[in-house]
Amino acid sequence: MTDAPLEIRSVPEPSPCPRCTGKGSLSARVSYGWTNSRGIDVRGWNHVTLCAGCDADAPHAAPLITWFHVHGSVVGDNCEEFVVLLTDWAEHVRVPELDQAALEEEIDAWRCGEL
Repeated sequence: MTDAPLEIRSVPEPSPCPRCTGKGSLSARVSYGWTNSRGIDVRGWNHVTLCAGCDADAPHAAPLITWFHVHGSVVGDNCEEFVVLLTDWAEHVRVPELDQAALEEEIDAWRCGEL
């Protein structure tokens, strides 16, 4: 279960999936943070996207993906079921851990003028 704040907004089109660039079903912002080498807390927001292709095998995402395939959008008679599935998904959303090696490679590429 996540203890980080999660922000879900209703938008006409969710963000594309950053993993596969496919169409996302739902987008959310998740608070995250770490303590840097100076002992200072670093806080921020990261976007997560519910993707039918990438999240189909995730136990807390699959029912919500199926719900979107069946219903398409939230309307008065299906909102209670949606809220239950959304809450279950949201309680298990995780921001990926920072890949320090990839960050260092990107910093080096920037310093060399490759970005």
